[in-house]
Amino acid sequence: MAFFKRDSSNKNEEQKDNDFKSIIIDTQNVADEIKNVASSNNLNTSDLSFRVLKVITSYRSHKGEEYKELDDKNRHLFDDNDFMLNPELRIKQHYKVEIFRKSDISNDEIIPDIILSGNKLLTKVVATIKKNIDVKYFSKLEEKIIEDINRKKVRSNILVGIRDKNMYKEVKKVVSTIRVKNFLENDSVFVVCQGLDKVSSIDDKIAYLYKNKVKAKDKQGRVDYSKRGFILAVSKGETIIEYTKAQTGIPGRNCQGRFLNVKEPSLSNQTEIKYTDNILKKEDDDKILYIANKNGYVNFENGTYDIQDKMEIESVDFKSTGSIETDLNSDVKINIKESDIFKDAIGPGMSVETSELHVEGNIASGATIKAKKVEIKGQTHKTAIIDADSVKIAVHRGRVSGKNIEIERLEGGFVDGENIKIKSVIGGEVIGKNIYIEELTSNASIKASDLIDIKQVKGNNNKLVIDSTAGKQYNEKIEKIKKKIKELTISLKPIPKILEAKKRVIENSRSVVEEIKRKILELKKSGITPPSSLLGKIKQYQKMVNEYNITLNNFKDKKHQLASYDSDLQSIQNQIFSAKIVNHGVWKEYNEVKFKLINPPIEVVYNTKDNEIIREITLKQIESEKFEIKRSSEYSK
Repeated sequence: MAFFKRDSSNKNEEQKDNDFKSIIIDTQNVADEIKNVASSNNLNTSDLSFRVLKVITSYRSHKGEEYKELDDKNRHLFDDNDFMLNPELRIKQHYKVEIFRKSDISNDEIIPDIILSGNKLLTKVVATIKKNIDVKYFSKLEEKIIEDINRKKVRSNILVGIRDKNMYKEVKKVVSTIRVKNFLENDSVFVVCQGLDKVSSIDDKIAYLYKNKVKAKDKQGRVDYSKRGFILAVSKGETIIEYTKAQTGIPGRNCQGRFLNVKEPSLSNQTEIKYTDNILKKEDDDKILYIANKNGYVNFENGTYDIQDKMEIESVDFKSTGSIETDLNSDVKINIKESDIFKDAIGPGMSVETSELHVEGNIASGATIKAKKVEIKGQTHKTAIIDADSVKIAVHRGRVSGKNIEIERLEGGFVDGENIKIKSVIGGEVIGKNIYIEELTSNASIKASDLIDIKQVKGNNNKLVIDSTAGKQYNEKIEKIKKKIKELTISLKPIPKILEAKKRVIENSRSVVEEIKRKILELKKSGITPPSSLLGKIKQYQKMVNEYNITLNNFKDKKHQLASYDSDLQSIQNQIFSAKIVNHGVWKEYNEVKFKLINPPIEVVYNTKDNEIIREITLKQIESEKFEIKRSSEYSK
C-alpha cells in the first residue's frame, strides 16, 4: 500500500504570493496547517511542502493519568513489547515544522524518489528508495533522505522516532553506495517502522476426518451420487476425529500507535466424544486427537464411536446404502444377507470394495466387486466384474479375475486367474495357469500356460489351448521382454556402419600417426620440445581410438543383453513342453486342442475324435522348427 512519492515542483505563477518564503508552526495536524497557509497566501496546497524540525512525543500508560513527554532517557520504553502491548497505553505526537514553497528547493541537491508502503494493519512500514542514475553525493544527502522519509511518515500519521532504528542504518548504506558509485544502481527496500503484529484468536473446531474419505466425484469431476460413504474404513494409527482447542490471540500495535485488539475465541464446537477401547485419545495444549487402534471402519451408535471390522447388511443398492468402498487392507468383512433369487444382493451399477465379502444372493448388471476374498452364493450378471485374490462363485456369467478361483457353474462368463477350479463349464472363456474342470460341455475357450485338467468332456466345439502367454503372470512378463528386444534391435541396427566408418578413419590415420610419433621422439632426443600441433594430432588420434572402443563395447553389451532377453523368452516358451492337457474320461469329437509357441510363432493343432481315450496331450519338438502333438493313453508320473 503506497502512501505517496517524493514531492515534485508544481509552480502556478498566477496564484503564488512572491512575498511568502516560509513559516514555522507547532501543530498536531500538519495537513490542516498546510491548507490554512496555502489559503492565506493565495497558494495551492500542491505548491507547499514542509520539513520536520522537531517531534514531541507524549504518552500515558493508564486511563486518567496525565500525558508524559518522552525524552531520551525513557525512549527505550517503546522498544519494550510488553510496554507497547498495554491496552491502556496512548501515544500522540506534536510537530514543529517549517512550511515552505517547493520552488525554493535547490535543484542542485537531488535525492532519489522514496515510496513508503505498509501491510494492511500498518504493523510494518517499509521505504523503497528508487534507483536513480542522476543522483549525486553531497554532504547533507543522508540528512535529506531521513527528512523526506519523516515528512512522508507525518503525512501518513506514522510515528516518527519510534521503533525505527533500522532506518538510520539502511540510509547510511544507501548514501555510502551513492558516494562510491555516484549514482544509485538498484532499488533499496528496508523497514522504517516495525510495530507488533497481532496474532488472531483461534476458534475451536472439530473435524471428522474419517468422513473425508467419501469420494463423491469421479475422474472427470462428475458427482457420483451412489458414493455416500456408507462405510468409512480407517487404518490403525489413523486420526479419525480432531478437535482444535480455542486459542486466545495476542494483541498488537501498529506504526500509527494504534492498539490492535483481538476478539475472544468462539467455543461453539465443544462436545463430549464417547469412544470404545478401539480408539485412543491423544491430547496436548492445542488439540485432542481420536486415533483408530485397529483396522476397520468407524461406527457411531448410541452416541459412542467405535472401530469395527464386521458388518451385516441386507443388500447394497442406490437407495439404502449406495456403493461401498473401503481399503483392501482395512480388514473389513462384509456379509450381504439378501438371498432371494428374484432380488439383487448387490444392485445395478453398485460397487463394493473391501477386504472380505460374503454375498448370499445375486450380483446385478454393471456391479463391480474388488476385495481380497470374495464368496458369492448366488449368480453374477454378464456385465458384473469381480476382482479378488480368492474367489468362490456359485453361478458365474460375468467377468472375474484373481489368483485362486472356484466356480460351481460357468455359464458363458469370463475367468482369468492362476489356479482355477470349475465344476461345470457351459460356454465361456477361461484363462489361467492351472485349470481344473469337472464337467466340460460345449462352446468354451480354455487357455492355460501349464495345465488343463478335465474329468469329463460332455460336448464339442470347445477350444483347449496351451499358451505360455496365458495369464497375467506370464503375459505381462513376455510383453516387457518383447518390448526390450524391439528397443535393442532398433538401437543396434546403425552401430555396425558407425563402427566401420570409425575403423576406416583410424586405419587411414595410423601410418601418419606413427610418423608423427617418430618425429616427436627425434625432437625429444635432440632436446627440442615438440610443437603442440604434433602432440594435438596424437591426442586427436587417441580420442578417435577411444571413441571406437567405447562404441564397440557398447555394441557388445547390447548384443549380450539381446541374447539374454532371447534366452529369457525361450526359457518361458520351453515351459510349453512340460505343459499338458489331461482328460480323465473319453473325448467327444470336434474339440480342438492347440499348442501356441512364441518364437517362432507356430500353432500345432489336433482335433479329437468321438470316444477317443487320450489321458494326456503334450507337445514334442522334432526338429529346430518342427513340432508335433504327443498323445498318451497313460498318465505320466
